Amino acid sequence: MVTAHLKNACCWSAYHTGLLGLTAGLVEPRHATPGNRRFQIVMYHRVSADGDAYVPATSVSGFERHMRFIRQHLHPMSLTDLLMAAERREIPPRAVAVTFDDGYADVFVHAWPILRRYEIPATVYVTTGLVDQDGSMFNDRIGVAIRDTSRREIQPLHDLGPLPLQTPHQRQFALQKILEVLKRRPPIERDALTAEIVRMLNVVADKGPRMLRWEQVAEMHAAGVDVGAHTVHHPILSSLSAEDAWREITESKRVVEERLQTAVRHFAYPNGTARDFDATTQELVRRAGFSSAVSTIFGVNTADTNRYALRRGGPWEEDAAVFGVKLWWYRWKAESGPDPGSSLGAVPP
Repeated sequence: MVTAHLKNACCWSAYHTGLLGLTAGLVEPRHATPGNRRFQIVMYHRVSADGDAYVPATSVSGFERHMRFIRQHLHPMSLTDLLMAAERREIPPRAVAVTFDDGYADVFVHAWPILRRYEIPATVYVTTGLVDQDGSMFNDRIGVAIRDTSRREIQPLHDLGPLPLQTPHQRQFALQKILEVLKRRPPIERDALTAEIVRMLNVVADKGPRMLRWEQVAEMHAAGVDVGAHTVHHPILSSLSAEDAWREITESKRVVEERLQTAVRHFAYPNGTARDFDATTQELVRRAGFSSAVSTIFGVNTADTNRYALRRGGPWEEDAAVFGVKLWWYRWKAESGPDPGSSLGAVPP
């Protein structure tokens, strides 16, 4: 506890005394050129004021602090412009792109007004099968069910033993273990198991966060928001056959392009860890006509980073000082090492 308080105090001091602004400048070393500078991509899912630990989100106030910091200390760019700059080896200092996964409605309700206020571009990756749907994502349905159930134990899956639900800690642990199993099942099986678990918990589980409507997606796009694809049903692509993965990738692209009447350049891997996509998946995304794909592997990128394995970070810190120091630290740490994306392999141009 003392260590955490000390760390936060140091971050607060660096931020409020102006030292963070100085070090943010020093993080671009003298040998840095537009061709070898690092750039960052930050990732969000929900932005909400509900503070519900079972359907987690970045708070509205925290998100505004993040965007204020980015506007004051960094160089926000659209992902399209940033990757074009990287292609030309003209990356500006402190370049950063803001992205959102899944397509939650609160991106339109809460995040977009803040983005407009601070004039920060963004990319929203939508799961096309969920847009215009009245229900919640499977993970949110499970979260709401575990939160609201009066049951004190559940044995939800053959893969798991009985899970106690008597304390908030036990409920959070159960949620984590159930989702670890469910998200790696094919969508049809995953959704059927979700419905069965909700039934066993004997709750109304359609009270979770809602997803975007196409009208909202179109309004944001018309105002300059990049819209990318995030599959149709949000499966783990590496767990599917190549044929099924191809269908998820290409159909999501087709639907977004048909709805918005524009080319879709960017893709986000569901879940996005190193085990969730591989060289085959990357090649399918490239063949489908995307010019980039983002992961959830934390780190920074360079002009030489594999465009189909771009790294991102999820900034969950509520405090602007901790958020800023974290971004600064990873940039500084990366400057002394090799290209952070080089170990993820390359896809032929």
